[in-house]
Amino acid sequence: MTPQRFALLALALFGSIGHANAADTGSGHFRMAENGLETRYAIAVRREEHVDPTFDDIFVYLSDHPLDAAKIAAAFDPDNAASEQLGERTGGAIRVCLTADGGECGLYYRRRNPDDSFNTSGYGELRLDVQTDARIAGRWVLAEPQDFFGKPYDYDLRFDVAIAQPSGTALPAGGGAPGGAYRAYATAVAKGDIVALRELLGDEARWRLPNDDQRIKETLKDLRDEQPQQPKILRGRLHGNEAILWVEGVDRDDIKRSGRVRMVREGNAWRVGERDLESVEE
Repeated sequence: MTPQRFALLALALFGSIGHANAADTGSGHFRMAENGLETRYAIAVRREEHVDPTFDDIFVYLSDHPLDAAKIAAAFDPDNAASEQLGERTGGAIRVCLTADGGECGLYYRRRNPDDSFNTSGYGELRLDVQTDARIAGRWVLAEPQDFFGKPYDYDLRFDVAIAQPSGTALPAGGGAPGGAYRAYATAVAKGDIVALRELLGDEARWRLPNDDQRIKETLKDLRDEQPQQPKILRGRLHGNEAILWVEGVDRDDIKRSGRVRMVREGNAWRVGERDLESVEE
């Protein structure tokens, strides 16, 4: 190898290592009329909606207070987790949704003191400079203000961050114990087995299935809506006393449903927590 080629190779390798180890950065602003937010921090997490993670959207959060990316990545609902971390303090965050094919799926701005929030999509110019399984970098700018019922708004958001990966271990085929508990729940819902449902719903059963026949009837109807009757566990991940199941199946109206279920371990038993199931067009 010639000295010139060696020097070029070393420079390329050094550049790639430097980028891979680059510190996360985030900056920019969102303004609407008299309110707005200047950001100094950024994190990115995967919005886990698909069985194949390569199809998942990426959420980039730009904020004026640091956020714990690992905790938000592990949460069933990253928006709720980010909101809880920000709490009631003055300030807020801007969440940028990015699709697997390099597009945008919305911007959500929220702040406290003064309270303000706004959703938008389809405006401005988005450029992604890096988009891999591990990192996302780019800029989304709306230079010319748009009008929302007499309130002009604009934004300029820059980010270069690692995508925080959810921790945990893969569950065996069928979802292991959490998968078995969820299938038992589906059977209890289909049969209207109140005793089993009170056990499987844990604390949620206290208010959803009290000793009130009318309330029980209403709850059974709600539980049966959109619930696969014989769900198939596509994959699952265990994280401490929680598990996430990716499931699919057909509900009582013969509509195919697909999505995620959060299971929570209480003692030696698994309870059904949050559910996020949507219809699937075939």
